[in-house]
Amino acid sequence: MHQSLKIGTVLGLLLLLTGCGASNQKAQPASSSHHASQATKKVSRSSQSSSSLSQAKTATFANQQFTIDHVTYKLTGTEVTGSATANRNLFVIYYTVTNQQSKSIVPSDLWESAVSATQNGKSLTTGNLAFTTSQTKDNNLLNHTVMPVKAGKSVNGLATFEPKNTDPVTVTFKDTHGQVVHTSHYDLT
Repeated sequence: MHQSLKIGTVLGLLLLLTGCGASNQKAQPASSSHHASQATKKVSRSSQSSSSLSQAKTATFANQQFTIDHVTYKLTGTEVTGSATANRNLFVIYYTVTNQQSKSIVPSDLWESAVSATQNGKSLTTGNLAFTTSQTKDNNLLNHTVMPVKAGKSVNGLATFEPKNTDPVTVTFKDTHGQVVHTSHYDLT
């Protein structure tokens, strides 16, 4: 009986120590995750404060040249022409795009992500050229903008916006962070 009591006591202590050791091990990760959580909060706060500050611009606009992500759009002219939409006109911006990246790019993809137009404070959508023989040249230029341009190559292209009336149009050029780099105002009359 004395032997059973000793074995029972040893087993009880062993069970108690195992239980304490297990709860101590569980407390350790909780404590370290608490520290990680506090560190994350510090990082979050610092990234929030740095994101509220303006970032370095990733695009430039000078001498009618808009350069973003190693691609340069040299603006060569503007025109108001007929739209495929009845009784509407299109505002057309002509450009020569030069790809200075090491890979092919699609000019319209980058343009549409960085350039927008408004009229009387309302966003303008991209319009469609009318299908006339007089606009065949413009349709060809438009086709150039949706085809890949190889590294180091240039093509002539155009972008269109569909104004609601003849009021002036404002075109905004932004960098890859969405920061305004340049704003141009165009009279349509």
